[in-house]
Amino acid sequence: MRSWDRTRAIVCTITMLLALVACTSTVAVPDDSAGPEVVLDAYLRALVAGDCETGRALATATFREGNGELCGAVDVTAFRVDGGPLRPSPDEAVFSTTLTTTGSDDGSIKPGETIRFYSLGRQPNGSWRIVGGGSGP
Repeated sequence: MRSWDRTRAIVCTITMLLALVACTSTVAVPDDSAGPEVVLDAYLRALVAGDCETGRALATATFREGNGELCGAVDVTAFRVDGGPLRPSPDEAVFSTTLTTTGSDDGSIKPGETIRFYSLGRQPNGSWRIVGGGSGP
């Protein structure tokens, strides 16, 4: 193998490895004792990172695409939680957030900032999980 071919092969391999590492960004799932604020923050960080596996781990089975879940359907680039939660009961917490997105393919979410509400519920084991989300409480 010529020197140039070897150098090009090494550069291509390094580039592919760096791209693979960049695509496998993961967010840690908080301990089951974490409060709803911590769980929501981890979910939103996973959403921005495109880490849908962690996002699914922080939600109940009913929180899926078409029922509030955006991961994999909408590119979210930033977020902020707009204040503390509303607490309809000791086992429920509802948060208002502002997400910055590039929009959705179907046009239902426009590019820019959008308000999303997330409902979290305390599970039988005591952990908090996302049970719903959407553009209205």
